[in-house]
Amino acid sequence: MFTIEKTNIPHVKHIVVVASGKGGVGKSTVSVLLATTLARKGYKVALVDADIYGPSVPKMFGMDDEQLMAHTVDGEELMIPMEKYGVKFNSVGFIVNSRQAVIWRGPLAANVMGQLFTKTEWGETDYMIVDFPPGTGDIQLSALQQYKIDAAIVVTIPQILSVNDARKGADMFSEQKLNVPLLGIVENMSWFTPQQHPDEKYYIFGKDGGQMLASEFNTKLLAQIPLITEVGEAVEEGNNLLEKNNETINKIFDEMADYLVKTLSNPAFSQHNGNVKIAVPTVNNQVDDHFGHCDHYTIFEVDDNKNIVNEEFMPAGVGCGCKSGIVFDLRQKGVSIMLAGNMGDGAKDVLTSNNIRVIRGCSGDIHELIHNYLAGKIADNGIGCSAHECHSHQCH
Repeated sequence: MFTIEKTNIPHVKHIVVVASGKGGVGKSTVSVLLATTLARKGYKVALVDADIYGPSVPKMFGMDDEQLMAHTVDGEELMIPMEKYGVKFNSVGFIVNSRQAVIWRGPLAANVMGQLFTKTEWGETDYMIVDFPPGTGDIQLSALQQYKIDAAIVVTIPQILSVNDARKGADMFSEQKLNVPLLGIVENMSWFTPQQHPDEKYYIFGKDGGQMLASEFNTKLLAQIPLITEVGEAVEEGNNLLEKNNETINKIFDEMADYLVKTLSNPAFSQHNGNVKIAVPTVNNQVDDHFGHCDHYTIFEVDDNKNIVNEEFMPAGVGCGCKSGIVFDLRQKGVSIMLAGNMGDGAKDVLTSNNIRVIRGCSGDIHELIHNYLAGKIADNGIGCSAHECHSHQCH
């Protein structure tokens, strides 16, 4: 599935959703800290607590007892969002009693979620962060199908059970499903560091599960966040951890926010929200097995209905693969997917870091290949270049 006609929220430039496969992995904490970091950097930031059944954002901001207000704008009644630390936010937690269970069927929950998006007076907003509920249910489906979402972040802990659930969440955003670009994976609770021994690491929930998931989906591991006692305490008390000068957390979220801003400003990344461009290394209308020195590239442009609306050739760069500058040329063309044969891990990493997803293990007629890919029959085989001559054209 590619894109469908979606609703733009007035005055909101970018929307990023934060998702997880299961609860209790720190998704809301990541959402709040990312939002407050962006605000600290001078951006106008909104935060939507779309976790209808378990809203926690009001508590994290220490405002769970506040009363939500509304007023009329151009004949329409709009909720006035709460604001703290430079972040405007709204939550179902302000609408229902926090001590009562929310027992709503999917359509009603989706309707309430829609009101948080469109019946709140957000004003001019650079980045809207959306804290999704865990899983892949009606709320996520409604938001992703209805609104123009720029990117998604998936949060997991290293534990294999959590990674398995997070995998389902990440798959929901794929081109074959809801086609929302995956900005990357956040691994939370990566290790425990006692306050008295800041250089020690204890891998309580296992190790490198987030990296494994990021590699599987050809995306970036945005961060590994240690389990620090004061983080949980600050969140429970509604204190802004970033004001406490925790250097570890500040650095992690500074880098994550900077990467988000840089990536969303890249035209190639935003191309996912329009027609999709797919490049195939080509020779004689067949997949050229060696990305590093292919004959040329065929670029297919595909519309929302999976129709090929344009096909063009692009010369291969002079030199060896991504070292020739071909990645820059592909990015300028708006290419967001590469269907390739053999490719070294170094070259794959360079393409992925430039927001070009790589599907390896492709072969045969390029037109048959593109139709099979659009039908959901092609997936990355996860195998890098193994031929002996390939070592000379891997990019490091």
